[in-house]
Amino acid sequence: MLIMHTFMAYLVGVNELWEITEGGPSENTAGFIAMVVFTGLFYGVFSKMSEQVCTTICPYGRLQGVLLDKQSVVVAYDYQRGEERAKFRKDEDRQAVGKGDCIDCKQCVFVCPTGIDIRNGTQLECVNCTACIDACDSIMDRIGKPRGLVRYASEENIAENKPFRFTTRMRAYSGVLSMLLGVLITLLLIRSDFETTILRTPGILYQEREDGMITNLYQVKMVNKTNDPMDVRFELLEPQGEIEMVGGEIDLVEQGIGEGAFFVIVDPDLMEKMSTMISIGVYSGDNLVETIDTKFLGPSN
Repeated sequence: MLIMHTFMAYLVGVNELWEITEGGPSENTAGFIAMVVFTGLFYGVFSKMSEQVCTTICPYGRLQGVLLDKQSVVVAYDYQRGEERAKFRKDEDRQAVGKGDCIDCKQCVFVCPTGIDIRNGTQLECVNCTACIDACDSIMDRIGKPRGLVRYASEENIAENKPFRFTTRMRAYSGVLSMLLGVLITLLLIRSDFETTILRTPGILYQEREDGMITNLYQVKMVNKTNDPMDVRFELLEPQGEIEMVGGEIDLVEQGIGEGAFFVIVDPDLMEKMSTMISIGVYSGDNLVETIDTKFLGPSN
């Protein structure tokens, strides 16, 4: 149920989820039914279908199979060292009698959540949980053999007894991931506290008032990305003029969206052509937080 609530919060938002939960089934029947259905689905997946999800439904294994080559590092069994398999006998020189380090205890199979035998090679069902590595290492400790019979290694490392090397493909993947990480960090650093979109209302030309001033109607949409409510106002920075709100000021709640409309009023003597760029300042208190440039239509002088 905790996972289901987290999933629902991701879909509808934390505040909406809290209202659904607090209101009870009678006030939000659809939301309650959705919660019950999703809880049942999650329970079914975890209790009855965990292996099928890993082996059949999830595309991760198939994608991994396409990307693998002989240099790919995976959870692997060192068959060069482990074969021939034989039961453990105390004080026996296994190497002298042609036996490998694998004592065929099958602990690696017992702990595998998808039920595969890692000793049969890399398989589609492997989810890289490394439970087999831990189990095998504990057995090696008990019989006095070095760890690493099952370990992270490539096919080339085991078959040709080559040490790990940083291949060209690894360098390429690392470079791409580093660039993506750099872009993500940059976007987070330059991210503004809120975002404003101001557009002229389509299909409406300029209007001339009785005092000779020219007006254009604009639609505004604002997104507050902070955890605090914000009071915002608009001022015309360039050219000189006024802004007249339609229907009152916009109040932005925390992590909310605000919409509204306003008229921009400009003296026609300040316009040299039909379309003039104007600058509108978005203020929170006395702080200018954003400047928006848009077009203003009027008569041509």
